Amino acid sequence: MFKFIVYLLRWQLSTPILWLVVRNLGTGIVSTIIANLIGGSIFFWVDRFIFTSKAVEMWHFKEKGTCDNCGKESSLWRLVLAPGYDRRSSEPKYLCLECSKKKTDQLRKKGIPIRGKSY
Repeated sequence: MFKFIVYLLRWQLSTPILWLVVRNLGTGIVSTIIANLIGGSIFFWVDRFIFTSKAVEMWHFKEKGTCDNCGKESSLWRLVLAPGYDRRSSEPKYLCLECSKKKTDQLRKKGIPIRGKSY
């Protein structure tokens, strides 16, 4: 959800660029194409940060499954990416709510800043 909100804010930042170009060049298709090229040149880097930055957490979620720690059948979470924590190339390990909370608490004690799920 955090990435989605940041992405929506990013789209709002492109509004002044579009407005300036369209206002100064007119409202034709060429003006719109130029505005989009300028915006794309600027916001490519912003989008790249949003979707690949280690500063942003990435969680995977399974609606239903078996916890890899305790074997409980429930909804499952997997922390994939956080500042100082990268498990993108690791074998996936999905945890139930209780085991996920224990794991994130352990990571926080190690100094890994996890906003995490609200339990």
